[in-house]
Amino acid sequence: MYIQDKDDRRGSVRFNFITDVIVRTRDGSKTLKGELNNLGIGGIALKTLTRLQEGTPCIVAIIIRDRYSQLVIKDVAGEVVRCGDGEMAIKFQHRFEWLALFQVYHAKSAV
Repeated sequence: MYIQDKDDRRGSVRFNFITDVIVRTRDGSKTLKGELNNLGIGGIALKTLTRLQEGTPCIVAIIIRDRYSQLVIKDVAGEVVRCGDGEMAIKFQHRFEWLALFQVYHAKSAV
């Protein structure tokens, strides 16, 4: 779990969690793949070589792979709020209701 700096402006905790992410524009004109870096109830940060412009509405799919199966959380609506060198941040349109799942999975895989 990510330890939040006391000066951090975020309103919630973020989890460091590495997994595949697929992001597409809401109009379907562009799709890109990236690697989730961290996520919180309000959004995600991901590493990607291809980025979308800030303000672009998008749909996110998070792919959690295990040894014998995978879980896909799809159709998470958001908007690109930050782009940098090799990274992008997306703010979710609604609170990410599956966040507790990541904490449970992280605890399971850490054993």
